[in-house]
Amino acid sequence: MIRRPTIPVLLLSCMMLTAQAYGTASCSIASAATAFGNYNSLGSTNDPALGGVTITCTGSVNDPVNYTITLSSGQGSFSNRILEAGSAQLGYNLYLDSSHTTVWGDGTNGTSPLTGNFNLPYSPYSPTFTVYGQINGGQNSATASPGYADSLVVTLTY
Repeated sequence: MIRRPTIPVLLLSCMMLTAQAYGTASCSIASAATAFGNYNSLGSTNDPALGGVTITCTGSVNDPVNYTITLSSGQGSFSNRILEAGSAQLGYNLYLDSSHTTVWGDGTNGTSPLTGNFNLPYSPYSPTFTVYGQINGGQNSATASPGYADSLVVTLTY
């Protein structure tokens, strides 16, 4: 029996701000990496992970904020994002829900953006939204590496 070491995996994320101001509130966005930890290439179990996207809005109390947060596809496609370590690859995806059924994207190719609205309860106000990640199990072609990574563009429109 050949034993492969577990593989450290980190999803790096970038941010981009697209502003379309409709009220007087001003918003920015930041994201925290979705770190999968070690992936067992001999296992068949899916490997979940959590990350976060935070928007920070300033303005007057009760200012309305209507927002849309989109994610790019990264190095792969929306149906199968790809973490890379050199020429080695692992398929994964990011979701809006903990059941991993709604792919978080830009609204194309079967994906959905995160949309919502609120009135500023105080200023600054910084709600955080959970990113649900998952690497599908059974990817036994993965190799030991210092780390697999992908970069995505996170866009806030408000």
